[in-house]
Amino acid sequence: MEEKMEERDEITQEELKSIYEETIKGVSPGDVVRGKVVAVTDQEAMVDIGYKAEGVVPLSEFESPPQVGDELEVYVKTLSHKGEGPLLSKREADRIRAWKQLRESFEKGTPVTGKVVRRVKGGFRVAVGGVEAFLPMSQADVRPVKNPDEFLGKEFQFKVVDLNERSSNVILSRKRLLEEELEREKTAFWERMKVGKVFEGKVKSITTYGAFIDLGVVDGLLHINDISWKKIKHPSDELSKGQRVWVKVLDFDKERERISLGMKQLTPDPWEKVDEKYPVGSRVKGRVTGIVDYGAFVEIEEGLEGLVHISEFSWSRRIKHPSEVLKEGDEVECVVTAVDKENRRLSLSLKQVAPDPWETVEERYPVGKVVEGVITRIYPDRALLELEEGVEGVLRAEDLSWNRRVRHPGDLLQRGDKVEVKVLGVDVERRKVRVGYKQTKPDPWDEFLRTYAEGDDVRGKVSSVTDFGVFLEIMDGVEGLIHVSQLDDRKVKDPREVVKEGETLSAKIVKIDPAARRISLSVREYKRAKEAEETSKFMDTQSHGEGFLKLGEILGKMINRENNK
Repeated sequence: MEEKMEERDEITQEELKSIYEETIKGVSPGDVVRGKVVAVTDQEAMVDIGYKAEGVVPLSEFESPPQVGDELEVYVKTLSHKGEGPLLSKREADRIRAWKQLRESFEKGTPVTGKVVRRVKGGFRVAVGGVEAFLPMSQADVRPVKNPDEFLGKEFQFKVVDLNERSSNVILSRKRLLEEELEREKTAFWERMKVGKVFEGKVKSITTYGAFIDLGVVDGLLHINDISWKKIKHPSDELSKGQRVWVKVLDFDKERERISLGMKQLTPDPWEKVDEKYPVGSRVKGRVTGIVDYGAFVEIEEGLEGLVHISEFSWSRRIKHPSEVLKEGDEVECVVTAVDKENRRLSLSLKQVAPDPWETVEERYPVGKVVEGVITRIYPDRALLELEEGVEGVLRAEDLSWNRRVRHPGDLLQRGDKVEVKVLGVDVERRKVRVGYKQTKPDPWDEFLRTYAEGDDVRGKVSSVTDFGVFLEIMDGVEGLIHVSQLDDRKVKDPREVVKEGETLSAKIVKIDPAARRISLSVREYKRAKEAEETSKFMDTQSHGEGFLKLGEILGKMINRENNK
């Protein structure tokens, strides 16, 4: 027993220390171990790694100070630091772990997570754990990078495309990872693609013929004709860039990666039941969407337009152009006159909203009735006046005055004048009512016929002189013609040589034609009658006197009178 005690006394302190350390834990410099933070000072963190003494980690190795109780991996740099516990390194442990992760990722092709820390020539430096890797600018995204600064400070996943531990060189690619992910997404996308599938997408760009819709991994084309059931001039009338829309797949080509989309197909086609909803004869309200030379287009609901032909604008007015009556945006009421579902055509009428006034026009405007109208148009030979909405009267120039020859209705009338006229005739087929203005006043011919007869003498003023004779105004509104052959006993070549306009003449009525309203006059016959009358009076005077004149004396006096003229 004593010998054994002596043997124990010979064991050195260093040997005892080594035996003690081995019994506590097998920890050696260069190991990476897991520990728990037990205390934090201003400059370091105390970490229990199961060793006889707590190790220390400088706070400079932490991005933010740790909390007591935090667990972390550390690298053992030395077991004794300044005569105290082990000196540990979190940064080195992170670096070792990062390199291990990078090797595994490189070998297996799995992604790693890193944080873009700064820009360098040609790309970025990315922190992957404790290792800085290089990310070329061309490998940062699938699209060219326009604003590199937007990557700084952000975490992404990357693919390790090259690795050299000796030179601590690591090259990353985010682009390759995105392309692989996109390819997987495309494969999955096309596997579930089918006609009729509905997607929510975003308007990527707009062209004159349609819009491209971003469906996530593939773009589809939304043609202008498939945006809305109504006609639109440009896709931008309905869409804007960045707008989110629901679309339906109409067709697709997987090999060429092309998809045809539709928006209007998500709502019912308004033409499917147009004949049931808008039968012929029904009244509809709508908005004028377009004016053309031959009519106007009216939208009665979205995607459903009808045409009002120019002939259906008015019962009576002659419309030269639809813009005289309508303009785009006007709200109108129409009657459906025809439905062509197969060719998607709808015919409308404006005028049929009101009854056709010509159906009862003969009852309302009997011949002889005096009515009032407003002059709407004036032509060289006639004037048109509106008797009522849809009924127009025709006033000819010869029906304007009893006593004036009207060369142009505009000499007496102006557009907008209100006038009283008498109905002279109704032509329902041609939709015309003939009216007269002079007929509302007494006909001077009636008075003339009551006053004069053939053979009567008249006296009047010359109203006009022509090559063939002279017109003599007998009474207001009544003229007679003195033919050139009836102006004198002698031959007259030009009436203007013997008569002047405005001169007063006496003549004899030789013929009256009431039907043609013509009166033939003669100055020559008037003079002959007057001479005969004078001769008769002279003869009567001589026969009752003291003596009789001889026949030769009488003839001599008459000859002398003729020579003295």
